[in-house]
Amino acid sequence: MIRLKEKADFKVSLADSLFFSLQGEGATIGRPSIFIRLMGCSVGCAWCDTKYSWSGPPVEEVTIAEILDFCREHEDAQVVVTGGEPLESPQFPRLIEALHDAGLRVEVETAGHVPPSEDVLERVDQWNVSPKLKSAQIAEEKQPETLDWLRRVKEPYLKFVVHRADELDEIEAVLDKYGLDDFPRNRVIISPGGKAREQMEHRLLPLAEVSMERGFRFTPRLHVMLWGDKRGV
Repeated sequence: MIRLKEKADFKVSLADSLFFSLQGEGATIGRPSIFIRLMGCSVGCAWCDTKYSWSGPPVEEVTIAEILDFCREHEDAQVVVTGGEPLESPQFPRLIEALHDAGLRVEVETAGHVPPSEDVLERVDQWNVSPKLKSAQIAEEKQPETLDWLRRVKEPYLKFVVHRADELDEIEAVLDKYGLDDFPRNRVIISPGGKAREQMEHRLLPLAEVSMERGFRFTPRLHVMLWGDKRGV
């Protein structure tokens, strides 16, 4: 019982308060979801729409017990653990353990440069891994060394933030670099860049068409289309 209480009292640093919304992109777009946005990220994407999550102070610190209470208020929702870069958070493994033990469906969104432990791999239902293209202007050491671990997870997806149709050639090169030429193309998701609807709208049709030609999935950023450049949605 002491161990359970310690887990319940364990605090997690958040870049946004816990919020309930629709998953805005990727394979489960439109699914009711609870978002846990962990504090901290050293990747440094030039176009990042959550730069406030890179460094502290956090918006708040909540206990795992409080997180689980929030999840019980939305019992049919999945949980999306995001950031920042959630795998950089020292609180990430313990959070994932608690969510898994509570029987919740968990998605994790990550850039992929921090490989997850085997324990974490087993406890996450879906991995949304987003290697960065040149437009992100990140340091080489922030690119994944390997993505071999994707072959050992339950539901792996690759997601690329794309601003121009010709960047799909770059995506093909990324797949080749990581030995993922045989990765199912319907698990490669193209997501248009843009923090606001007007920044994204002109990219939708061109990117949708070239995604179809390559056999990739395409999803708009639903939360941007519905609510615009707004936090907590």
